[in-house]
Amino acid sequence: MQHSFSRRQFLATMGAAATVSVSRGAVATNAMLPEGSSASSEKPAGRIVDMHVHFDEQNPNFVDDLVKVTEPLNVTACVLTPYRSRMVVAEAAKRHPARIVPFGYVDMDAPDAARQAEEFHALGYRGLGELEFVKKPYTDPSYLPVYELANRYSWVILFHTGIVLRQKFEEPEDVASYRMRAFHLEEIARRFPKITVLGAHCGNPEYEWAGEVARWNPNVFFDLSGSTLTKMRDRLGDFRKIFWWTGTKWGTKTPEDDPSAFVKLVFGSDEGLDGIAPALDQYRAMFDACDVPAHTRKLILGGTLTTILGLTA
Repeated sequence: MQHSFSRRQFLATMGAAATVSVSRGAVATNAMLPEGSSASSEKPAGRIVDMHVHFDEQNPNFVDDLVKVTEPLNVTACVLTPYRSRMVVAEAAKRHPARIVPFGYVDMDAPDAARQAEEFHALGYRGLGELEFVKKPYTDPSYLPVYELANRYSWVILFHTGIVLRQKFEEPEDVASYRMRAFHLEEIARRFPKITVLGAHCGNPEYEWAGEVARWNPNVFFDLSGSTLTKMRDRLGDFRKIFWWTGTKWGTKTPEDDPSAFVKLVFGSDEGLDGIAPALDQYRAMFDACDVPAHTRKLILGGTLTTILGLTA
């Protein structure tokens, strides 16, 4: 499936146009940050890594807008890039190494998916994502050549997990969420141990499966992007039931040997650029509700991915 009609573009056509967004042109940074937002009130002490920023092909000023938003937040954005925009983002990453880490999107069902992955690697891309809308479950043998390449390069792969939007309402659509369930990531992580496997949306709504897969696989992490932190805003403490094994023997090696089960999360916004700061606030509200330790918070918001990606700029 062509990735030109992304989830973000779909939502825009369905009514999100009522919200002022960066894609309508360059907007002053302060106007993009919500008034009173803790994320916008002061620059964070450490780097934040947003694993889930989609390149907006409809905005010719996307790179400049991204830099304007991420600079005051001290955010490094992993920019998920369609194949046809690969050169644009590769060059932008060279100009702004502290703000952009390039990730490539490949249609896993395309006959040349492995070749596209090879080309992304040659251009300096650090991984793949967000893989989604697959025609078969993620573990299908036809997808193995891409995973084998990713394993060879010790790449990071971001997989969509859980419920997925419906793009077409008046015609048949070969899309099914069960093909992208979180438990499929277990087999990939075990068979390809050099891949860092990231699951977008924490398997929404199968959070327990996501948590258990992350618990026993040191190379698996999830983000909480999407609708989860909105729909659970009145019961954020429930995440303690999902990430329950803090301080127990029931887990595997973690970044910096952090004992908190929550260290299996990373930050991802999956919103327009004006949604990064609000997403940070949602994560911090969850941290507070679950008494996530300060050290673990730093790893979730950027420390883990800074180490995995070897970020220095």
